[in-house]
Formats: sequence, structure tokens, C-alpha cells
Amino acid sequence: MKWAIHSSVLIKFLFILATISLVGVGQLVVQQTTWMPALATQYMAFLGTWLLYIFDWRAPFKKGAQRVFILQALILGFFALPYLTFFQWSVIGLIAFLSALYQVQLPFVKLQFQLKKRLLVKNILIGLSWAALIPLGAGHLMTTEIQFLFWFMAVQVGYGSVIRDITDIAHDQKHQLQTLPIIFGVSKTIRILQLVNWISFLLACYFAQEPHFQWIYAVALLVICYKSLLLYKVKQNQSAKLWTQYLNISTCMLIFILTYFLS
Repeated sequence: MKWAIHSSVLIKFLFILATISLVGVGQLVVQQTTWMPALATQYMAFLGTWLLYIFDWRAPFKKGAQRVFILQALILGFFALPYLTFFQWSVIGLIAFLSALYQVQLPFVKLQFQLKKRLLVKNILIGLSWAALIPLGAGHLMTTEIQFLFWFMAVQVGYGSVIRDITDIAHDQKHQLQTLPIIFGVSKTIRILQLVNWISFLLACYFAQEPHFQWIYAVALLVICYKSLLLYKVKQNQSAKLWTQYLNISTCMLIFILTYFLS
């Protein structure tokens, strides 16, 4: 008997893994050794990802599984409260704010105006929101390593979301969204992304000036090469979700693995 995983289910699962990975990157760098704060932070990040990408807000109490999820969220979320610092709660609030900013309509600006409909605004908000998971895991944004990983990941996730836009052109046109693939076409968009990808190495050059930060160069170069290959494969087959979705999202797991072995 053959088992097939629906694409949307796999993507949601990868989002969960990406969340755990980025929070884990921050915890790795600061060498988090106390289990309860680490688990509480991972749980709150997981909870936020589930609410954003998986939870059915159209009928939150209709299904039994949803009611169970809300119940455990209230119970476990309450127990997680004292283990998170003020900084971490501030980061969670910032992520929630950026997510709301991405979704809500702003009628006082223009009828049914949404920021996500503006060119690159959606991608920037996505990049910053996901990158913020690293200082959430670390508990600060003070050290060179965390600052580099935050900005580098913001760029990688930000233009990674543009790669995902390539397979959503029809959907985005229907909802009047302005994306790079719609404005410039797929081929020119991929060339722009390749340029952004390699320019992001300048972040490593800026942050890794001390000898003990040399591992930053290795992480940046390996991730950039990985994304460069991914963009090359997307150019060959724009509809293949293996490249535009699955391996694209898996960049977050790659960052975790490289940080674990190289930092």
C-alpha cells in the first residue's frame, strides 16, 4: 500500500520544523542548558506557528480537535508564562504585531488596503517575523552571532518567500497582490534573487571580523550555495514544489544543523 502525504500537510509540518529549528539556533548559540525555559520557549513558538498556519479560525470551537488544542494551549501556556523573560514576551508580541500587520485591512488608508498587497512588503514582514525566532530562542539580541543570524535569516526567509510566490502567481493575480514574479516575470525575478542571495554574504563580512567568529563565514557561504542551487533548479522547473516549497522552507533546518556543527 502506497502512502502519500498531501502537499499542504507536508508544508505545515515543515513550518513547524522550521520554527523549532530557528528557536533552536538561538538556544544553541547561547548554550541554553536549563530544560524548562528551553521547552517553554519552544512550546510558545510552536503554538504561535500552529495558530498562524494550521488553526482554523473560521470555526475555532466546531471541531473536537480544535477544542482540545485550545484547552491544552490555555493550560500549558499558563505554565510556560514564568519561564519566559520580558524580552522574549516582547519578541512574541512583535511577531504577533507583524503577522497582524501582514493580514489586516487598513480602511483608514484606502478601502480594503492591505500591506501584503504592496510589492515586497509581505516578504519583508515574513522575513523579520521568522528571523525574530532566533533572538526569541537566545533571549537577547546583543551578541554578534545573534545579530548576524537574525539579519542573515531575515534576508534568506524574506527572499525565500519570493521563491514561494513563483508558484502562486495565479492566486496572487486573482487577489491583486503585487509580487516580484508578477511585476518582473519569473526569469528576471530569479536573477534578482540570485543577486540578493550572494550580496547577503556581506553580512558575514560585517559581523565576522573577530577570529572566533570565523564559523559565520562557513554558515553563510554554505547556505548561500544551497539557495543558489535551489534557485537554479527553480529556473529549470518553476512548478516543482520540491524546490519552491519543501527544500526552500528547509533552509531553516539547514541553518540549525550548520550552527550545531560549526559554531
